[in-house]
Amino acid sequence: MAEELGFDPHDPGRRAHYGEFYGLADLPDAPIFMVHGNCQAESLRVLLHAAGEGRWHGVRVPPVHELLAEDLPHLTRLLNRCSFVATQPVASGYRGLPLGSDEILALTPADSRAVKYPVMRWTALMPTLAIVRAQGVTDPPIAPYHDLRVLVAAAQGKSSVHLEPVSDEAVRASRDESLHQLRIRQQAHGTVDAASLFEAAGPDAAHVINHPSNQVLMGVAREILERLGEPGEVQDPGRVLLGGIRAPIYASTLHALGYSDDDLEAGPRDHWVIGGEKVSEDDVAAEHLGWYAHFPQVVAAGMKRHERLIGAMKLLD
Repeated sequence: MAEELGFDPHDPGRRAHYGEFYGLADLPDAPIFMVHGNCQAESLRVLLHAAGEGRWHGVRVPPVHELLAEDLPHLTRLLNRCSFVATQPVASGYRGLPLGSDEILALTPADSRAVKYPVMRWTALMPTLAIVRAQGVTDPPIAPYHDLRVLVAAAQGKSSVHLEPVSDEAVRASRDESLHQLRIRQQAHGTVDAASLFEAAGPDAAHVINHPSNQVLMGVAREILERLGEPGEVQDPGRVLLGGIRAPIYASTLHALGYSDDDLEAGPRDHWVIGGEKVSEDDVAAEHLGWYAHFPQVVAAGMKRHERLIGAMKLLD
């Protein structure tokens, strides 16, 4: 099961990391809150917890894609104590479990409050990067993202791919599509506004498409507090919250969006940074192209899901 999940749910270190959630550490005698969602949730919890200045306590919980049926009693126990919950929109019955936003909020006390924040994806700075899901298939090797240029090459049966920056028009098409989709999600679920924060953050908006910068995450945390009507100063934690992996950002992409090389704090890069190590973009592309040959269903799923953007960016020969 551990191999299928990508982690060992019974690993003592992991359970200690989520000690309060699993009842291995006592909860404080203070108002409790939790943040429900994907990898972005824990970063928001860190910011909200610090902004509370001891007025409330944020419990670290596993991301929603790691929660299992055996975790439900722990989740219910925690929710029964929550003064407020911040949640991304999660569909009811997610992964066959009652982990949807509405399902978990139904377990909170009658006087508990809730705020929704959107699933945040921003492709403006890395226009060909995408997320693809296929039943029963885990992430590709090295970098757990998909490059539409490589995906298209796989769909066309190519055995190699040479990565070139896309046109300025393609960059802006990706930016516009990302903004459009984020605003649709926000309006559909009544979430706080992250789209404006990404626009305002410009070249420092994200490290990879689903890892917003501290600047954006802090802005979302402030909007959550505003929705709750709670005072609190959201401050930079002094570390990069979601910086463990960073995608290539081309100088041509910055220029197409009206920025200069100097506008990006670390400057443009044509390589990945994974765990602090530089990884060649060509090496990742070659590994992914070979991987796609074993998982053609991923190629089919990706081409279908991103058909509109692939067309708008004119990636097909």
